[in-house]
Amino acid sequence: MIDQSVHSYLLKPGLWDVSGVFYDSNHNPFPQQGQLVVIHEPDLWVVEGQLTINTGQTQTISSRYEVQPLGEKAVFTEWKSETGGPEPILGLYVMVGDSIMSPWQSRSGAYWGQEVLMRRSLLEYHGRGFAFLKNDLVSAWTTCLTFNG
Repeated sequence: MIDQSVHSYLLKPGLWDVSGVFYDSNHNPFPQQGQLVVIHEPDLWVVEGQLTINTGQTQTISSRYEVQPLGEKAVFTEWKSETGGPEPILGLYVMVGDSIMSPWQSRSGAYWGQEVLMRRSLLEYHGRGFAFLKNDLVSAWTTCLTFNG
């Protein structure tokens, strides 16, 4: 069973501010910022967000993840997103100590990656992630998620 005093992100509804650095395939850094909202519906959790990346031209990325609610004794759950690219993305959220790990891949397996969120406090997480297309690095990122209500 996951102790909800250990994790607040995903396990509790709310709004999170996101800031950090987005790295393109050449590892050029660009500032990013945005918001995520975690919504708990009776049979589905939803994480919706928008990130703005300033590469000289402002790019806005919208996302929507549909998450299966964690069972009472579960330490992982499945999620899917159809807003991340040309095909659906399927992933897991796995709770390990102070971290939430999220491996994922597209339905065909060509697009894949991972993100890890490390709890700094119940109000703040630091994230690191990457995305590949086959064997080519597409992007990487660092983030800070701060609870905003």
